[in-house]
Amino acid sequence: MFPFKIALQTMKEYRKIALIVTLLFMGIVAMYSGMYPAFKDYMIEMMESGFAEGFSFFRGAEDMGSYIGFLNIELYQIFWILILGILVGFISASLISKEIEGKTIDLFMSNPVSRKQIVFEKYLGLIPMILIINIATLVTIYGITLAINEEINPVYLVMTHAASIPYFLAIMSIGLLVSVIIDEKMKASIIMISIVVGMFIFESISLMVPDYESMGYISLTHYYNPYGILKAGEVDGAGIVVLIVISIICLILAMLYFERRDIPIS
Repeated sequence: MFPFKIALQTMKEYRKIALIVTLLFMGIVAMYSGMYPAFKDYMIEMMESGFAEGFSFFRGAEDMGSYIGFLNIELYQIFWILILGILVGFISASLISKEIEGKTIDLFMSNPVSRKQIVFEKYLGLIPMILIINIATLVTIYGITLAINEEINPVYLVMTHAASIPYFLAIMSIGLLVSVIIDEKMKASIIMISIVVGMFIFESISLMVPDYESMGYISLTHYYNPYGILKAGEVDGAGIVVLIVISIICLILAMLYFERRDIPIS
């Protein structure tokens, strides 16, 4: 079996999903970015009237009247951090569980590869999907921004998307860990969706209620702030390190657990 065959198979398996999600996000970006001129005065009015205080569970809500603030609220905080996070979690949680449930794991283990390699290559196989969605979304945002004569720092935009990669890798690694523990594909995916949504809620509560600020530390979203990067190029270096460490730890745990667990062979 040649090196990274499983990773390549995983890439091919999810290429249609990657294409669909990429086109979906390009469409969403084009729609929301293109809508800003029509909503600009209304958003500024909302901000000046203090209505933005009702969105305090989002970072950068106080700047929702500006183009950067609008993108942050309408795109990054909802569709990027939460919706795409849910999709990535859903897919990654089924990587191993669907093979066990469908009895196709036998085919992988019949090849001269270790169980650790199976898990690791499955993980690698999803990374291109994240990169493709990231690049396509970035290019679309910048293109629409130029088309509507708004301003955005291209360097900050690239930094925003680059900094999101560790965030999605962390979600993937947690999903993969769930996938090797839970044998049922749908059950594993639902559990992972609950984890992603739960972390989003914890971070929102930490932003709204000062007494519960510490709740944010258990959420991955706490360590990725697209508004700070888009607005001022402020990258949370420590947060990126935390996300990378989480990714490594969960990936290693998934590999070790799958190596030692009993799998019924049909």
